[in-house]
Amino acid sequence: MTRVEIEIVPDDVWRCLGPAGGAREQLTRDIDWAISEAAELAEPASVTREMAVGAMGRGTVEFDEGLSVNGPMLPHLMEGAQGAVFFVVTAGAEIGLRVSELFAEDRPLEAIVLDAAGSAIAMNAQSHTVNEIATGRKEEGHQVGPCLVPGNEYWDLEGQRTLFRALPAHRIGVRLLDSLQMDPQKSQSALVPFGEELRILDDPASSPCSRCKATRCPMRLEPYEASWDAENLS
Repeated sequence: MTRVEIEIVPDDVWRCLGPAGGAREQLTRDIDWAISEAAELAEPASVTREMAVGAMGRGTVEFDEGLSVNGPMLPHLMEGAQGAVFFVVTAGAEIGLRVSELFAEDRPLEAIVLDAAGSAIAMNAQSHTVNEIATGRKEEGHQVGPCLVPGNEYWDLEGQRTLFRALPAHRIGVRLLDSLQMDPQKSQSALVPFGEELRILDDPASSPCSRCKATRCPMRLEPYEASWDAENLS
């Protein structure tokens, strides 16, 4: 278990609220209040675990202790991986409890803005954790891949079960519900692959992504251009 030290700014909250339009200036004081309130209530923490890759098959990546992740794109996204760091992060439960109280007190604006601040804390805690994982593995001489999150086309929500079997998430107060959602809600889970010969990297511009024909790959930056083949094979 690791305490995560983060700060959020108004733009972080607005990213969670959505386009501001003309409301941005009117809600300045509410956003500032929500940031201050969330900072008092939040208990950002993370739990991580490194797992070695055992084997890869069609739609499956196997790890130690009989654990595996399954998804049509995962072997592609983890090609060349020696291992992965599994993690769960959370902003804690108190923000969600306070949001519920505000709604019960008929204070919906404050509830919505505070909820967005809680989401911003959870997202920033995830970014902080990913950065720490990437920095540590790169210092060891590894390449680092993209942060892979359950609940996407390349890895469905069933992946949560593997993450929670691998991690003692209860140490940071997070549990997996029957719905495969996390409690507290302001929590994030993912894995980050690494390896000396990892093919798909956290920076797509420095890996083969720009030339790859896998049009459904989540790492794609732009549409595949068939003209690239003609130019480079001539």
